[in-house]
Amino acid sequence: MITGMDASSNLLEKMLNVSTTKHKVIANNIANVNTPGYKRMEVSFEDQLSRAIQDAPASKLTNLQPKIVVSKDKEGSGSIRNDGNNVNIDSEVTSLVRNTLSYSIYTQLLGKKMEMVKSAIDNSKV
Repeated sequence: MITGMDASSNLLEKMLNVSTTKHKVIANNIANVNTPGYKRMEVSFEDQLSRAIQDAPASKLTNLQPKIVVSKDKEGSGSIRNDGNNVNIDSEVTSLVRNTLSYSIYTQLLGKKMEMVKSAIDNSKV
């Protein structure tokens, strides 16, 4: 955690960490696309975040942790192949691109906040 920063900076840092976890999980899914019986994994976080935003002050949001869970695709839904694997490479690549864009946005926002802090420090020396 970035010590001494405000709640929004801490939340941005948390979102960067969640994006990193998502990237690893998606990469693992892609690596196992041809593994018989492999069940797709996903990161559960956004639902927790939505509930926490409604129920708790922003300072408590940094206590949230992403959870890696097996995808809830059910047999018979048409998403599990004959070999028992339920990874759809197109959907995983789409998720990877979307996650990469989210990570980029979070880094840009955190960078802007750091620039504002630096500017405030520089201006206070005058």
